[in-house]
Amino acid sequence: MGTMANITLEDIIQRKIQYCENDRDQELKDMNAGYVRGYRQMLLDMHLTEGDFVAKYSGIVKNLKSAFEDATCDDELSGYNNAIVDVLCLLDNKYLFDESI
Repeated sequence: MGTMANITLEDIIQRKIQYCENDRDQELKDMNAGYVRGYRQMLLDMHLTEGDFVAKYSGIVKNLKSAFEDATCDDELSGYNNAIVDVLCLLDNKYLFDESI
């Protein structure tokens, strides 16, 4: 293990994926699959600028709001949404309560 200064956002996301993949709680299986899908998607976008990354993923969260409002959201979609919000909050905690996304 290195120093804290050497830990990247990519490292943190990889650890979150590892945790979800190793969680054997069957009740969380679908939700964890959604988390992993969201985290893996975000790993593919590590090349984006922070602004482009936030714009892309806040847009996805906005689009998912309708699924939640229509009650068509399942556990996997919920996990996917939560993974995105989780990572956005690592960038700036304001995204946790941001009504614009």
